[in-house]
Amino acid sequence: MAGKTTRNGDNTRTAILDAAENLFAAASFDIVSMRDVAAKAKVPLGLINYHFQSKEKLFEAIIARRSDELNVRRREAFATLDGKPDLRQVLDVFLRPYLELMLEGGPGWRAYGRLLAQTGQSDRWTRLITRHFKETQDIILNALIDAEPRLTREAAARGYVHLVSIMFGIFAANDLLSVISKRAYGSRDLERAYAYALPFLTGAFEGLAAAQEAAPAQRVVRA
Repeated sequence: MAGKTTRNGDNTRTAILDAAENLFAAASFDIVSMRDVAAKAKVPLGLINYHFQSKEKLFEAIIARRSDELNVRRREAFATLDGKPDLRQVLDVFLRPYLELMLEGGPGWRAYGRLLAQTGQSDRWTRLITRHFKETQDIILNALIDAEPRLTREAAARGYVHLVSIMFGIFAANDLLSVISKRAYGSRDLERAYAYALPFLTGAFEGLAAAQEAAPAQRVVRA
């Protein structure tokens, strides 16, 4: 009986997370109510409060659920690097696990990609999201500097911020490319989008490294 109760609880929790993830990605955190989530998950409102206590904690559980899986995939990918990898290899092992989950991990990952794109650079959620990805963030910052020693710590960090912005845009798969190209091209084909993004990002970091080499040392100004 206890095992069945636990399974039922896990299934309910998953249904709530799936429903909230889709609703938040389609609209926004502020627009979607807990009642909306309960209706989509087909559970009583009280069960959402029981499992998550608040909408903020529900949102964090959504971020944590898939960030945990993505972090594991990224750690495994970085562990496969041999010798001294170049920038392209470092960027690929950071980004490709996300691509593979978006392609093979089920429709929830597409919703998650849209949700991260919507909230990932909002001051309101930056600390929360960064906290859940901190481990792999530190891994890639060190790997970027190892691959390209001309990168200062600041340059790697600033480049990483741009990398994350582009990553969000790729996996949100919105209609911007279709609109500006008058429907000649689209962003829904994530593999094709990735094939263009990886050399673009590699070139960006190479250019950033060259700029650091050419520029005189600058005093770090703290706010």
